[in-house]
Amino acid sequence: MIYQVAIKSLPQDWLWCETWCDDESKQRAKTIDLCNNPKTKEPKLKAAARIVPEWIEYDTEIRQLLDNLENKKKSAILAHDEL
Repeated sequence: MIYQVAIKSLPQDWLWCETWCDDESKQRAKTIDLCNNPKTKEPKLKAAARIVPEWIEYDTEIRQLLDNLENKKKSAILAHDEL
C-alpha cells in the first residue's frame, strides 16, 4: 500500500510532541500530542498539566460539570422514588 499511496509528513508545527520536538517550537504548534514519553514514563494527565498549563483549569471545569450532572441524576432518582 505504501507504494501505491503517497504518504506526506506534516510540518512539525502541525503536531508538536515533547518526545521529538523542542520547547521553542511549542510556541508555533497548531496541535499538541500528549504522547507517552518513553524516557520519563510520566502519566498522561500529569504530563498534560505540565505541558499545557491551562489543562488544569479545563480539567477542573469538566470535573465540576460531571459532578453537577451526577448530582442532578441522583436528585432525579430520589425524586422519582418518593413518588
